[in-house]
Amino acid sequence: MMVLSHGMSGYVAGRVAMPALRRVSPLSPRAMSWALSIGAMMPDGDVLTRLLLGQSAYFGGAWYAHRQASHSILGTFLLAGIVTCGAFAPRLRLGLRDRRALAWVWGCLWCGGLLHLVGDLPTPGMSLPLFWPLPWRYGSWSHIGWFTPYLWWMFLTAVLAGGLLRWAGAHLVTRGAIRSGIVMAGSAWAVYAVTLYRWLHYLAISRYETTVQFTAAQRALLPDPLVTGSARWVRLVWRWMVD
Repeated sequence: MMVLSHGMSGYVAGRVAMPALRRVSPLSPRAMSWALSIGAMMPDGDVLTRLLLGQSAYFGGAWYAHRQASHSILGTFLLAGIVTCGAFAPRLRLGLRDRRALAWVWGCLWCGGLLHLVGDLPTPGMSLPLFWPLPWRYGSWSHIGWFTPYLWWMFLTAVLAGGLLRWAGAHLVTRGAIRSGIVMAGSAWAVYAVTLYRWLHYLAISRYETTVQFTAAQRALLPDPLVTGSARWVRLVWRWMVD
């Protein structure tokens, strides 16, 4: 999956879990949503290898290369800690409440990182060292392509529709229409939940046999302009990665 698709998967999953999380977390729902979304994009930060060391290092086998240490359970945990300490700890007094908030940020980032691994296991071409530094690798199941237009547009639609419904619900509540506001908020949650289920279901049932087959499958799910237009943009990114 592409990095932005990963980010939206983290956001959607966080919104599904929010009714339970907000009861026990010291963080606001917005902070948790952002942390899960950032965490879900975090493993692809190994693109720094491409920028600093070049293409051969990026696609190599060193621990810092693409889909190496950053795409493991331990690696995502360590990355979450680095981001937490680097971005949030210097701003806090580190009292008991602050330490609890930091732990929650770390945990949300890590959960997002683990979702990233779920999204990458079905892609072909390169398995993941889930238990790095142990050498065993898993995945490369050839269920979806590196970029899947259907998932991209599905997540984008869910994020926009869910955000609009939540905004409408909050607006109705402020105007005294509490019942209608609750219905809107519940509808937003339903959009996120259905999207999350469909993502996991699609990862399980889809099959990537050839590029032609996969493109035909995408066109059966989406209007052709959405498939070809988004694929053209992704090809430009891919050329930059491999040139």
